[in-house]
Amino acid sequence: MTIGMMLCLIIPTGLLVWILVGIAEVVTPELRAGFGHSGTPGTATVVSCEPYTVGSGWSRRTQYDCEARFVFEDRSKQPIVIDTVPEVEVGEVFPAVLTPEGDRVLPAEERGVWRAILVPSGIAFGLAVIVFFGALLTGSRKAMIWTGVLGSLFLVVMIVAIVVGT
Repeated sequence: MTIGMMLCLIIPTGLLVWILVGIAEVVTPELRAGFGHSGTPGTATVVSCEPYTVGSGWSRRTQYDCEARFVFEDRSKQPIVIDTVPEVEVGEVFPAVLTPEGDRVLPAEERGVWRAILVPSGIAFGLAVIVFFGALLTGSRKAMIWTGVLGSLFLVVMIVAIVVGT
């Protein structure tokens, strides 16, 4: 195998590891909240979702700024209205946690966990596909099998995360 062929496998694989480690730092707080290991538990009821536009021209898209009424599990605390995730609808009620910073509420339990792993599994799937095509170009049968299995696993995780997390 030539050096160029090896680089077609090593560079995307290294990029995959680097991105997953970087994303883990961002995702870990949401996973901890989803599992109930951090934040203050309670129930959120979505009270408003206001659309706003981001970008211009071909990159223009609509996003939502949503707020929820958060009722603490500890009934001695007064409910608050606070920012929440954009993947919700007005009137929706879900188990949630107030982040340790106290700036927003995140879905808890299954929905929160699946929501937290959606982005990393999508990126991992994309990079596994890139590595698979690098293996295809180099003719490395083992690498094709390894990335095919890995890519399939990430695809299944991503589909389940989309269905359960949103």
